[in-house]
Amino acid sequence: MANKLNWYRLDPLDVLLFRDSRPFQPGEGSWAKSLFPPLPITVFQALRSLCNPYTERRQNLEFLGPLLIDDKNQVWVDTPKDLVCIGTKSNEKADMNDRADLSKVKGFARTQPASTEDPAWKHICHPLAGNLRPIVEPTLKENEQPQGRPAPLMRLDALVLYLQGKLDQLKPKEHFHDFPWSTQVLPHIKMQTQSRNVEDEAGYFTEVANRMHPGWGLVAGISVPNLEGVVRIGGEGHQAQVHSLKEHPFAVLEAFQGTGQETVAYVLTPGLAQVAADAPIYGLYPHDWQDNLIGVVGDRPLLAGGLSTVTRRSGQERLGYSAQRAYVRAGTLYYFAAPPHPQPQQLLSGVAAKARTTFEKLHYGQLLWGTA
Repeated sequence: MANKLNWYRLDPLDVLLFRDSRPFQPGEGSWAKSLFPPLPITVFQALRSLCNPYTERRQNLEFLGPLLIDDKNQVWVDTPKDLVCIGTKSNEKADMNDRADLSKVKGFARTQPASTEDPAWKHICHPLAGNLRPIVEPTLKENEQPQGRPAPLMRLDALVLYLQGKLDQLKPKEHFHDFPWSTQVLPHIKMQTQSRNVEDEAGYFTEVANRMHPGWGLVAGISVPNLEGVVRIGGEGHQAQVHSLKEHPFAVLEAFQGTGQETVAYVLTPGLAQVAADAPIYGLYPHDWQDNLIGVVGDRPLLAGGLSTVTRRSGQERLGYSAQRAYVRAGTLYYFAAPPHPQPQQLLSGVAAKARTTFEKLHYGQLLWGTA
């Protein structure tokens, strides 16, 4: 996967704005929210703009990213959604869904699908499809209790430890990090000519941009060598400096070789899961995994859109600005009853054949396999 790519660091020169979560239409709303980090296609097109238009651009390029990278060129990914911080039992109860107090964290555990042999679930019915089970708190020792969730980002080498089941080697302060950006609200006002009134159309709107913290940037790989320069990324005037990385940032992940018997899949990049065989409806898990899937831990989807044609009841067609796809977020976990054969490498359920090659080449829904 990653060893065939050339890796680049993208350092923002100013704020970044990506209108992927809700395509902006001034007549219907005045709030343009930004989706950050951006989807793969956005950064791919930025790097592709540096390619030779007559040779390299016409190749069947491969791409992986974007991920986050710090001032030491360490790659950071989404923390697995099933990870829970553990501390010593006390009279102070902590909500498992709140952020953990690092001073009280002694270790980590993972939420698990409820056991069918547990007497507590023997007489309880749950309306989940297929063999799916409810996700329950981890079984802890008598003197332990959950302390909440870790920070939302995990260092890549720590993810390898997680995939190997070595939770006892995870360090709460070293291996986890908060989001390294802050939001910035950008109001825009356009006045009427020779008047003190705001224009009716596109007169006032607000954009929400993101500013990376010092030393942080994006990292991505593409199958083109020797790219260097400044690229436009996101909104007009938003740019990033592209630098080639001498050291392979994914070397630690490439060194991790599974056995093919893993039963847990981690989503590295946003993917697509069609929940019905005969309808373009996307959700948290694919309908064709239900027979072997026993648990899912995820979050609400990423809504990304674009222009589409909507047919009204009157029969007239007009442009639609609503989101076109609901992407499964990075960090989502899938638990299988038995190792699937073959192991799917990407989460791309329900993607039409015409678009599937593009999604595969851009490594949407990249899956990493580990042990429970």
